[in-house]
Amino acid sequence: MQEETLEFDTLEVSGTGVKNDEKAFVTSGAVSSREGIGSNTQSIDSIVRSVPGAYTNTDQAQGGVQVNLRGMAGFGRVNTMIDGVTQTFFGGSADQGYHSNLSTSTGTSAFSAPVDSNFLISVDIEKGSFSGGHGGLMGSANFKTIGVNDLVREGNVFGFLGRFSYGSNGLGPSYMGSVAGKSELENGGYIGVLFGYSGKRITQNYTIGGGGKIGDQTAPDPDSPSGQSPAAPFDPSLLTQKPNSQLFKLEYAPNSFTSAIFNYRRYQNELAGRKINNDNYQLDFWHNPLSWIDIRFLAAYNAGKQRYNSDANFSFSPDAIANKTTRNQGYTFDISNNFYNELTGGFILNSRFGTNVLINKYKNDFSTNANDQNNAYNTAFQPKGEQRIFTYYMDNNLKYDIFELGLNLNLYDWNLKGFKPECASADASCFPHEAVDIDKNGLRLNASIMLSAAFHELFTPFASFARTNRAPNVQEMFFPYYYGNSVNPYLKPEQANTWQIGFNSFKHGLLKNDDRFGLKALYYKTLIKDYIYNEYFSLASGETIMLFRNALDKSEFKGFEVELSYDLGFAYTKASYSRQESKQPVSYTSGGYSGSLGYSRISELPKDYANIELGFRLNDRISFGGIAKYTGKAKRVTGNPNNLSDPNSDIMTLQTEELPNIPTIVDLYWNIEWLKNFTMRAEVQNAFDENYMDALNAYNSTGGMGYDQDYNEIYLFNNSARGRTFVVSFEYKY
Repeated sequence: MQEETLEFDTLEVSGTGVKNDEKAFVTSGAVSSREGIGSNTQSIDSIVRSVPGAYTNTDQAQGGVQVNLRGMAGFGRVNTMIDGVTQTFFGGSADQGYHSNLSTSTGTSAFSAPVDSNFLISVDIEKGSFSGGHGGLMGSANFKTIGVNDLVREGNVFGFLGRFSYGSNGLGPSYMGSVAGKSELENGGYIGVLFGYSGKRITQNYTIGGGGKIGDQTAPDPDSPSGQSPAAPFDPSLLTQKPNSQLFKLEYAPNSFTSAIFNYRRYQNELAGRKINNDNYQLDFWHNPLSWIDIRFLAAYNAGKQRYNSDANFSFSPDAIANKTTRNQGYTFDISNNFYNELTGGFILNSRFGTNVLINKYKNDFSTNANDQNNAYNTAFQPKGEQRIFTYYMDNNLKYDIFELGLNLNLYDWNLKGFKPECASADASCFPHEAVDIDKNGLRLNASIMLSAAFHELFTPFASFARTNRAPNVQEMFFPYYYGNSVNPYLKPEQANTWQIGFNSFKHGLLKNDDRFGLKALYYKTLIKDYIYNEYFSLASGETIMLFRNALDKSEFKGFEVELSYDLGFAYTKASYSRQESKQPVSYTSGGYSGSLGYSRISELPKDYANIELGFRLNDRISFGGIAKYTGKAKRVTGNPNNLSDPNSDIMTLQTEELPNIPTIVDLYWNIEWLKNFTMRAEVQNAFDENYMDALNAYNSTGGMGYDQDYNEIYLFNNSARGRTFVVSFEYKY
């Protein structure tokens, strides 16, 4: 909902320019960056998880990336962007039917960013603060795609970038080819064009650690002749995907202070019972002829579409979604101007004023006949509605000597429109009883302040406070679980207060002349008022209501994060560590047995986690190393539908339970540049073939179970991750 989360300026430290992936170490606050995403054999989830305080919720039925920051995920809680444009796609997968013989019958529903990692060059992540338009309740992540200047080297008129990778255990092939042409103009300008095509294949009937396919798992069953019955956490045959993407860019810069970029990106996939299409049209304009004229303009239209197959199922409403279509339309506009002023007394003031508009619409062609049991009012995983968010922002940065003060303010004006059906019966406990159009709006102030002092290259402390707000989204307020009973037009926005304190270090030449050292460490605490979650009510009248509501108590998130980088030339290391605690309600739809909802899978981060990479360079062309991924205690929503926090209460709130111990996973890699600009990377993922459940996977909470000889229920931890996997990739750049 803003043009760009982070704008790293070109900085000089110890007389040497800072590399892109090092700029976080000279930028105050909880900011991080990761480069080279498309060239990496690590998954996009692993790359995001290498950032302290950042994680992903993984879901084989969605196909997109779901960013989690400090234990929160979803639209508005995390502002996930591609090239500065907020992603609003809400995916809802089909399932195997309510009476499936699998251990789960649930589909999933989630916000995600549909993007092909082959086109990505970097991601910038900011936590606990914001700039420009509203940056998300807990923070933001901005994924950036390749451009003309990434392919065409200076002095050339043509460029090509090709990538191919293939892996065992269901990964691959993956391929991408992009071409670009560029013509230099007078006055330092240019005109260029880029086109790229990418495709891949991923299957989910993989071999788990220790051997055996995930789809072949069984559970004890005394009534079965073999003593076992099928117990796969999902049907792998429905989760094979072959996404393909296209990228087109037209770039025009008539001079060195003006540029315009038109960007078209298309993502196509067929997965979990439906065809997915997402199209993004985007125009970026920049004009900076004078210090007090620095105009940036962004306009984007994002269209997401899901069309369900003829055999697609929805467990509580059979055949309700067959051949039906859902649509998401997002319109983004952002315009701003930056003023640079050198004031008397040595003060330097940068001020940016702007307006951001996001219009977000969700539609479907499900039946709206109130007498039809398969109508849209019962199809809870795809609500209809429209959200408008206008943000008027002012960012200020005042610098004097070694001190720097940042003060960002924005006025957050939100509006939400939708339809509330009539209540299920005359005596239903919902209000208002009649069908009515809902039109809600509100006005909130977001504010962020940060003070830093560059005492030394190795010690630049900072302290910050931010107040951020998030309005309810369409999926929460207009949740149509059962006619109008579960629509809550009285939801209030969430409000977060975040305190952070920490320091940065960066030095070129710490122990030897050409080494590079970077360190960032910080502590944070966030209190969220009116946290939104859902509960299931079973009333004495026999009514059942599943309702989104605001928590009465504040939700608390706190922890500390450390990030380290050290490069000696012949050897290098990168490390990150996060430790956190959170107290937040668990939504009823987080359970795996509650029907094709999967609305709000558990987002609580593991107690702690770390990512450590150690590598060596034999020369400029050959390097090798390893990555160790440590994960502490992690949770899932209990697989037992009767395991509620208070069985005697009319309110059913699920409990969580710890996953089995997650071992440290080690990946080993080897890089070699065979020819100029032709590189190969070979990698062994999960090198020791560990059998484990990956934290925050959507299928961890499925209700798979077996029975012992006395018919006691045995609830399974059977959603094992991939076992040992070999991946090789090639990249050529001309």
